[in-house]
Amino acid sequence: MVFEAQIDKELSTLLEPYRTARETYATLSHDPVVASLLEQANIVSITRMGYNDHGKVHAKIVTMNAIKIYNLLSNTNTEANIVREGIGDNDNAVACLLIGTYLHDIGISISRDSHDLLGVILARDILARILPNRIDDTEKIARSTPIILEEILCHLGHYRATSLEAKIVATSDGTDMTKGRARIPAKTSKPDIHQFSALAVEHVEITKGDKKPIRIKIEMNDTAGVFQIEHQLVQKITDVGFDDHVEIVGTIKDGPTVTYFM
Repeated sequence: MVFEAQIDKELSTLLEPYRTARETYATLSHDPVVASLLEQANIVSITRMGYNDHGKVHAKIVTMNAIKIYNLLSNTNTEANIVREGIGDNDNAVACLLIGTYLHDIGISISRDSHDLLGVILARDILARILPNRIDDTEKIARSTPIILEEILCHLGHYRATSLEAKIVATSDGTDMTKGRARIPAKTSKPDIHQFSALAVEHVEITKGDKKPIRIKIEMNDTAGVFQIEHQLVQKITDVGFDDHVEIVGTIKDGPTVTYFM
């Protein structure tokens, strides 16, 4: 799949400075249990319910965007909680961030309802297997684990995040809104506003902001995409308390520019 190969290439570049994170991602992305849970999540989401992608490709896109956001914040001397609280360095922080982003939707393999809570339950055994191979300190493993679980728990915005890492995960989850996510279910189920709005989003770009550290620019081919911005991205950012860090600009082809400074 060409699109997935492009994501893999960009992820490889983003992870190049972070040895621990790079090795953690290699382990996680090739783990058969994780792969099976993501596959099952898509069966539940797409095949059974007619929703959009919540599987491996979505996990990779969210992970990629989370690292982009983290790097932009690092340039402003904003520290992750892993660093600020003495658990590890930037490399460890990125490793913990990417685990949470990659696993955030595995709960859908059980049910879309409360999948943030279900994901926390499923992730515990995975973390118990993976973290000891990357962190050689029992106390640091114990303290890293709840931060990763908070990333999963808070990704829907139902719980107010307290760590920078969890806020980044919720935000990056909201950035995967382009029409690629809606294409499969749009052919197999009755269209609704979520599908129409996703189909209207052409491109999402994450860059340095003008008034805030992060700018998320969304290019749309129709005003229907505004629903996706307001009810997915903006809502998640405000719900987890990350609005101080993000500005959002939506551009509509042959139409107005919509700016959200929150």
